[in-house]
Amino acid sequence: MSSPERCAVVLMDYQNLHQYLKGRVRTGLAPAEAALEVLEGLRESLAEDGYRITGGHAYADYGGLDDHTRHVQRALYLHGIQPTYVPQTIHRNTADLQLAIDAMDAGLKPGVDMVVLVAGDRDYVPVASRLQAAGRRVMVVAFRDHLSNHLLAYTHGGEFVDADELLTDETRELLASVPPTAPSAEERDRFNEPRELPHARHRDALVVLERNFGRYEEVYLTPLLRKLSEEIGEADGYDPKTLVADLEGAGAVRLERRKGMPYDYTVLLVNRGHPAVTTVREEEGGGYDMEPARNDDYEYEDDFSDERE
Repeated sequence: MSSPERCAVVLMDYQNLHQYLKGRVRTGLAPAEAALEVLEGLRESLAEDGYRITGGHAYADYGGLDDHTRHVQRALYLHGIQPTYVPQTIHRNTADLQLAIDAMDAGLKPGVDMVVLVAGDRDYVPVASRLQAAGRRVMVVAFRDHLSNHLLAYTHGGEFVDADELLTDETRELLASVPPTAPSAEERDRFNEPRELPHARHRDALVVLERNFGRYEEVYLTPLLRKLSEEIGEADGYDPKTLVADLEGAGAVRLERRKGMPYDYTVLLVNRGHPAVTTVREEEGGGYDMEPARNDDYEYEDDFSDERE
């Protein structure tokens, strides 16, 4: 007697997936075609493992996609995945927020054995961790060069499926012919080699960072630059942008580029293992629990570049 099928819920950050595929495909293939192949391959892979997709959502601002919107939504629906409209805002893509909420809601319902996150951002780490703590199997599906190592580390036993392996050979070759535009996960998740800070002003900048933003895991760059300008100015010729660039060069911080509307934006992450950072945190009484990044009341704008493309 065969064992009963187990139930899996699929939650897909379709907006993010579409943008990634759009950057890799030039001719002969639409991003939607590749995305739907990933979903079909996932269904077959789960079936082989005794799981059946019993529902799910695919989040995107469908009106802003350049594929045939009705076709995409209909195809997702036929796969048992509800196309869920989430508008992109000036500040960020809200698909990740809605996905996180629904993951906790659907994933904790009785009868759900697995939650599949078709997403690669580090924003989903708390979701994966919480679901695992509740006894749910969590699987992450993403293209390996578009996956945060932080998210991979929080899947049970590193349970991860490379989306490339779910594609047909023909589609894989079409994608492989175009190098990805995004940096690799290793590039995104690595600080420069720690070095001594070149000037006392750089330590002052770390103090400003710790006092005002120390409790946040990520810091929006624009409000940080404004705070540095207010408290340090351009003393000794070190303007705020130069200070941040020097701190990154010394391995104390790193910058990550994020997708946004109408412009991309940048967040700053602090290397908690850097000797100068450790010293400043101890002196300032740091050590609190990390919170998500906040932009407070600052208006969204382009950040570390003087040019907008």
